[in-house]
Amino acid sequence: MRKLLTILGLALFFIVGVESVKAIGASYSNLTLPRVIYRGGNDNPRPQALRSLLAQISRRTSIEVNREPVALNISDPELFRYPFITMAGDAGFDPFPEDDLKILRNYLSYGGFLFIDDNSARADSAFSASVRKMVSALFPQNPLGKISRDHSIFRSFYLLNTVSGRSIVKPYLEGISIKGRTVLVVSSNDQGGAWSRNKLGHWNYDVMAGGYRQRQLAIRLGVNIIMYALTLDYKKDMVHLPIILERLRRYNPR
Repeated sequence: MRKLLTILGLALFFIVGVESVKAIGASYSNLTLPRVIYRGGNDNPRPQALRSLLAQISRRTSIEVNREPVALNISDPELFRYPFITMAGDAGFDPFPEDDLKILRNYLSYGGFLFIDDNSARADSAFSASVRKMVSALFPQNPLGKISRDHSIFRSFYLLNTVSGRSIVKPYLEGISIKGRTVLVVSSNDQGGAWSRNKLGHWNYDVMAGGYRQRQLAIRLGVNIIMYALTLDYKKDMVHLPIILERLRRYNPR
């Protein structure tokens, strides 16, 4: 196993702390949000969600995006090219093989980020049960915990004091941190359902209870999660993406 080599390049810096409709200096070309393929269940319940979120990222920030969908298995060597991956579902799924768990564990430990979205709109869904089994196997000594409202995720771009989604099943996010940095975030609130828009610009799914404002808060939360994930340390002037990419590219999981 090859050790982490010297981190190259100077980081880009953000000036943060105020809610804005324009980016605060991000400079990254062709951000892609790959979707994880897994066995069993339904790994793509909101087919237009990621494309829609990327459109919002492009409109609201200065990050350049690639809206073409990308789907990959954990065992795909291309995994380590991406600093941010997503996993969604609305049904239970098969346990991840041990080899895949090892690769994913290394990916997250070396700078990668995983966002998991439960689209079932049920508090105790089969998807949630499968996710918790997977995460327990992934980090047995580091269980999922509630993400507090003073976490950097809630101020990485927009200033937020609440979570949102298509359906507010749980009024909080859950996550796992490694050495002080959150590397995995779970939402039970169907973020993708709130983001998803068709090619004509119409929303694909009604937002339950909160209407327009709830949808906008869900979009803002999605933007915040991505902005947080594309940094090494929010509190230290948000040392940015080139270092994360260098870590992932130089690490050989085989």
